[in-house]
Amino acid sequence: MLSGDTNPVGSVKKRIHKEEREMKRKAESGFTLVELLVAIALGIVILAGLYQTFRTQHDSYIVQDQVAAMQQNLRAAMYMITRDLQMAGWYSNFDRSNHSIDPAGLNMNGKPLIFSTPPGTAGNIKDGTDALAIVKAGDGPRELAAGEWARGTTLSFDLSASGLNTGSRKYGLLVKNDLRTGDFFDVTQPNLSENYVAPDDMVFRADVIIYKISNDATTGQPILYRKNLGNDNGYQPVAENIDNMQVSYQILNPKTKNLEWVNTLDAKNQGQVRSVEVVLVGRTAHRQRGYTDTNTYAFPNDPDANYTPNDHYRRKTFSTIVKTRNVGL
Repeated sequence: MLSGDTNPVGSVKKRIHKEEREMKRKAESGFTLVELLVAIALGIVILAGLYQTFRTQHDSYIVQDQVAAMQQNLRAAMYMITRDLQMAGWYSNFDRSNHSIDPAGLNMNGKPLIFSTPPGTAGNIKDGTDALAIVKAGDGPRELAAGEWARGTTLSFDLSASGLNTGSRKYGLLVKNDLRTGDFFDVTQPNLSENYVAPDDMVFRADVIIYKISNDATTGQPILYRKNLGNDNGYQPVAENIDNMQVSYQILNPKTKNLEWVNTLDAKNQGQVRSVEVVLVGRTAHRQRGYTDTNTYAFPNDPDANYTPNDHYRRKTFSTIVKTRNVGL
């Protein structure tokens, strides 16, 4: 036993109680304010990183989804245009006369084959884009029956049996039975160059198919529309978010016998068309954050149509060359 320590057991108990009180005090004290602020700051940094990762992945998914939809729109639109172009001039190629058709201010003049309407044309066409019109035989054929005939400005046959009327289905085609010649006509103002007499001469309802891009009046969204004047079904949307359409024509120069590309057609060279190039530019439905489209969209056969959007949509270009198998026969 050490001298001066009269109650060693009590001293030990006191030290134990003191240590216990100190430990209890520390346990009850919790985090300091600095520690709490540091923990909150670290938590915010971690959450910010997680949110940025999520937003990046989400934006990437949205962009991929929109790009896939844009590509599908381009394919669907080009399929329909290609199908109609391949039929251009079907049973209308026999007409050697020029005609004037003015659907919605498009001012189509020439042979009933393919009409070119360049930028700046009326008809609610989006600035800087082309419109395309294609003429072909529609319903039919129906052979003229005994007693039916047509000549000059007179039609004497059953219109309804031919799928025609004086309103929404006023365009028709009359073709000689030996395919020597034909006439495109308007029921309300016929102007026939040939005399058609039964039997065997054929009458068709004519399709006049128009493709154009117009901005939607509500959303401003550029939409590719299709209308058939032959059955007057109105302008039907073919594909949404089609930003541009440019059309060029490969013609056979009758003087040089060479193939040449031109941007517009007139009454003189419509019958010389051998191929048609269609270029479509599609865009995504929505803008992408942090992206600016600074690409220049160039059209080799029509450099004047080149443009640089400088906006926040992503775009794709889709082109095809269609051989006009019925034109120039």
